[in-house]
Amino acid sequence: MSGIGMTILLIFAAVNPPAVLATMNRTIEERLSWKVAAIAFLAAAALLLAATFAADAFLDALELEPETFRISAGIVMAVTGAALLLFGPFAYTVQPGRKGALFPFAFPLLASPAAFAAVLTRSADKGEPQVVLASLIVVGAVAAGVFALSGRPVPFAGTLARLIGALLIFRAVGLVIDGIRSV
Repeated sequence: MSGIGMTILLIFAAVNPPAVLATMNRTIEERLSWKVAAIAFLAAAALLLAATFAADAFLDALELEPETFRISAGIVMAVTGAALLLFGPFAYTVQPGRKGALFPFAFPLLASPAAFAAVLTRSADKGEPQVVLASLIVVGAVAAGVFALSGRPVPFAGTLARLIGALLIFRAVGLVIDGIRSV
């Protein structure tokens, strides 16, 4: 798999929808409003799109080649995946209303450090249009899914979050190996 499918898979694994849902459901008891989900989507999408369009400038500022950054991004994603695999979804206190939409829903759940690493490395490698589309698809689907399932018991979310954490580790190791081969 290459192209847009791999970009969607990488961003999906970096965002980890079951982990986002489990984290949000830990501290909220009622269903999120559609406004909260929309605010979280817009904020996270704006952050990831800004990172997408700033990828070349970011790598230039750090004096890194895309191949070298691929190794660094793989390490960030592997550490995130390992944390999810070992410890399960992260625990954040979710404020009610719009405050909760920005923190932790938009950042650091939807626009996570692993998602930033994925977006930066894919846009440096594959270009912005593919990453823009993949980011909007994943973040929109996750925000809509959390809206639909919030406040309801989802007993399998923790297990799925760990499995997707393992998937993130697999993709991260692949990025590191690709980066090493390219250097």
